Amino acid sequence: MSKKEKLNISFLNLAAQSPSLELNLAFSEKIHIDNNKDKHVFFMCDRALKSCSVNVFNKKSICNICRYKAKKGFSEFKKRNPKSELVKITRSDLFKSKIDHNSYDEENKKEFMMGVHSTIGSQLRLENMDLLDKKWQRVKKRMLDSSYALFSFFDTFFSINNVNNFVIFNGRLSCGRPLIEVSKKHSVNYHLFDAALNGKVPMYSTNEMFHSIEFEKRNSFKTYLKWFKESRALAEQYFLSKINRVAVNDVAYTKNQISGHIDEDILELKKPLISIFVSSDDEYRFIGSDWSQYTIVDQIDSIRELVNSKLSKKYDFVVKMHPNQKNIHKSTMDRYKSLAEEVNVLYPESFTDSYALIKHSEIVVNFCSSIALEANYMRKPVVQIGPSSFMKFSIANLVDNPAQAIDLIYNNRYKIMPIRGSIISFTYYMKPSFVLPAYSFLADGVYAYGGKSCRAPLYLRLLAVPAKLYVHIVKGNKEILSNFKIYLLNLILGQTRVKH
Repeated sequence: MSKKEKLNISFLNLAAQSPSLELNLAFSEKIHIDNNKDKHVFFMCDRALKSCSVNVFNKKSICNICRYKAKKGFSEFKKRNPKSELVKITRSDLFKSKIDHNSYDEENKKEFMMGVHSTIGSQLRLENMDLLDKKWQRVKKRMLDSSYALFSFFDTFFSINNVNNFVIFNGRLSCGRPLIEVSKKHSVNYHLFDAALNGKVPMYSTNEMFHSIEFEKRNSFKTYLKWFKESRALAEQYFLSKINRVAVNDVAYTKNQISGHIDEDILELKKPLISIFVSSDDEYRFIGSDWSQYTIVDQIDSIRELVNSKLSKKYDFVVKMHPNQKNIHKSTMDRYKSLAEEVNVLYPESFTDSYALIKHSEIVVNFCSSIALEANYMRKPVVQIGPSSFMKFSIANLVDNPAQAIDLIYNNRYKIMPIRGSIISFTYYMKPSFVLPAYSFLADGVYAYGGKSCRAPLYLRLLAVPAKLYVHIVKGNKEILSNFKIYLLNLILGQTRVKH
């Protein structure tokens, strides 16, 4: 590679995980074609990282799957796009010298730490990093060292090569954030990719995070204008799918709720009801600079302030936890159990129908959950505390903190917002505008690049079973046994199905 030669590059990490591998190859092909088929270089992690989001404890057996699938995936890319190259990054490449954290820019260090916290938060469903035990503190250190080393490696590479585009998975996690930071330093376009949870709909962005509020706003309005004539019908279709527990580009989180059911103790409350819908703190607490202008409030502390305020003279309260919170860290669940001593708390496994509860409520209070869009569509006043990805759609009465929410509600200064914002968002969910011709969703847990699935051989998958079980045990995953059938089928068939 010479300085004069234009390069597009991809970091081919997380290859053990589908559909991230297939998405990486397909999106890299798009970037390759869109940029005059300039040479495309894939950098493969050859056990270089000390810890990553797909292999936090750096187990060799998991690394072997990742390496096998990365090489297999690249060989398919090479057949379709001859002007490409695979470069293996080793541990010695990354850690040639001791990592000196003090030599890095403060903003870089902040982002690296945010990526590490985001990764560990997703692994443990934990938002308070002060609660990490010694084992996870060691993981944190190794992960942080790897982030610094990745930045340093590509900083050197960018200095001596003419890189135009960098393809990176998601960008939120520990092995993605440093790549964004080094791209910014060298004015290289970074392109992020991911997909909705079930892998049906790919997503990608250029020089911004998916979690960017402006990204959500811009793409939603773009899709809405394209489908303007059909938008109301599309919105109604989306809403009916949600209340009937049909997945729309995501998991149907409410499928275990009983349609129309509300717990008797909620129905017996005498005063007008304020329903408070919460979301997982670990999902949005570590987004970083894109939300830095906003204050991320503590949901439980905020709820406690609401229910113990002067509002209690006029209203009853119920807190509805998100079904996805069933696997949150024990420390967080204990806080909700403590909160339940002061207010009605409906836990993740509650049979209470979220939509029946909204209908039964006078006001809906929300933090970051997209149920606010649905509550607004049902013509309920929504008070949102803190930021959300959809806050620019004017679907809620926006406040920064619980004190402002108390004042707004107590003095009846809230209002039902226009339905249009919900319609815009629902249209976007129904008609996502992202297309990757080389990527295919074949079935739940089965994905393809160029019509071919990239699976590791059975013997590698079997060798990795002890390592994967170890991770589940350390994480305190209580659903191993209940999901045993899915895990077994995934192992045998080389799939990545999840329980819906």
